[in-house]
Amino acid sequence: MARIAFIKVFTGLQMGVAQLSGELQRAGHQSITIFFKDYALAPDDERDQYCQSELGGAYVAARGKLVNGNLYKPFSDTEYELLIDTLRRFGPDMIGFSLCSVPVREVGQVTERVRPAFPGVPIIWGGVGPTLEPERCLAWADMVCVGECDESIVEIAERLDAGASIVGVSNIWVKQANGEIAKGPGRPLIDVDRVALPDYETSRTVWINDDRREWNVYPHSLARQYHIMTQRGCPYSCSFCIESWHQDQHGKSASLRRMSVDRVMEELHFAKERYRPLGIMFYDDVFTVNPRWLREFCPRYKEEIGIPFWCYTYPRSTRKEDIELLRDAGCVSMTMGVQSGSSKVLREYNRPVDGDLSIRAAQIVLDAGIQGLFDLMTMSEYETEETCQETFEFLLRFPKGMKTVGFYPMNLFPHYGYTLKVEAKGLKPSLTPQQYEYWHKLYFLTRTDLPRSVVRALGRSRLVRRFPRLLDPLLPDKLPFFYLDNGALDLENATLKLTDASGRMSGEEELKVPQWLRRPVQATVAEARLDA
Repeated sequence: MARIAFIKVFTGLQMGVAQLSGELQRAGHQSITIFFKDYALAPDDERDQYCQSELGGAYVAARGKLVNGNLYKPFSDTEYELLIDTLRRFGPDMIGFSLCSVPVREVGQVTERVRPAFPGVPIIWGGVGPTLEPERCLAWADMVCVGECDESIVEIAERLDAGASIVGVSNIWVKQANGEIAKGPGRPLIDVDRVALPDYETSRTVWINDDRREWNVYPHSLARQYHIMTQRGCPYSCSFCIESWHQDQHGKSASLRRMSVDRVMEELHFAKERYRPLGIMFYDDVFTVNPRWLREFCPRYKEEIGIPFWCYTYPRSTRKEDIELLRDAGCVSMTMGVQSGSSKVLREYNRPVDGDLSIRAAQIVLDAGIQGLFDLMTMSEYETEETCQETFEFLLRFPKGMKTVGFYPMNLFPHYGYTLKVEAKGLKPSLTPQQYEYWHKLYFLTRTDLPRSVVRALGRSRLVRRFPRLLDPLLPDKLPFFYLDNGALDLENATLKLTDASGRMSGEEELKVPQWLRRPVQATVAEARLDA
């Protein structure tokens, strides 16, 4: 059997590496997953005290304060020694790195440090980053996976076991001794019902950060949740999203695949028994896309799983009957993408959603008694004073009950349709940080209980325009927390205490846990007390 070590530089969503480990385990091979280093969360004006990933950026938090989540402390010699020692104890036949586009440079640094300690052991990179930029990543890696790797990783393990060459494995590009790249043929997209159960087994998980190592850990970033995607792909084609790139490569209908309800139930039954999660997080791009599937899923989930869950929806796929089904099944929180209140900006995003439709969809979520949240993107190359005013006017009409966990900046990820268009036109953001401070505070003001007439009047005030911080006393000093990530649930005091990835308090204020969350998890907490 082959022995493959996976390294995830910076903790976060772990579904990709867990899936590949699960594929290897099912095929009879050995694997280990090492989570190496955590990102730090700090005010953006303190970023000079940290290192920062090249595609990182600050999101807009409470009172319009910019907070940066892609900061980190330098990798220390002690941490590298712990990483190399962990790998030596395992004895890998191959070392794999899983990454998106954000930490390419940092994963390159770790690769350079690990390679001399394991001469002859091939290093492979996989994930969105290598898929979008395979040639760049091959400057560090011996091979990269371009696209899905579920079946390719097993074929690689079999060839390693047999002492055979990796050249020719579908979806795998190999850098040869002469410097040329041998590109394996493309592999058809996998039938998602055939994938293995993801592997979060603690006996195969190690975490290294702050000069210390922990063995046998459930990934810290999951807290007491279970993360799952029941489908790959998306029915929509927003140009700032990786799914639009996948659609360009494979076609929209081919790239959108969903597991059968039976397969989803199999995974959730296993997760419930093995990990005893307090919450389920469905990370499908749009969970509400298929009414027929939902009608089969919801009653079974309620009867067989019965754990509170969160999911994404989209204005066009938010139907009253479906949302009520999800609520009855256990959906307690739902996020809907809005992204902008300007029709002009939304057209540039290839997201032509009428504002009135978004308002009706939001009201459906709230009327069902589900905690409603919305995503909003900001600091885009297409934003102007006029489009920000349009977004402000839209938010004045958008139901107050829809809350936000913060606004996210537009990022120019390589080869996305949005990025290519912006680069071709030579566009740059036109608003200053001071202008954005004003608009962000006005956006948050629309989420308060102030009368709309008062909010609109404040939006016309020249004094507020000149001194946006005058609005701070009217704005909430903390935002809602929509899931249990990195948190500890204290049911007796009904508070949610934020912790960092190590389980320590992050310094954030305690947040009230709503009644809808306290009731469903009461019995589960009795069986699985939170360590944090």
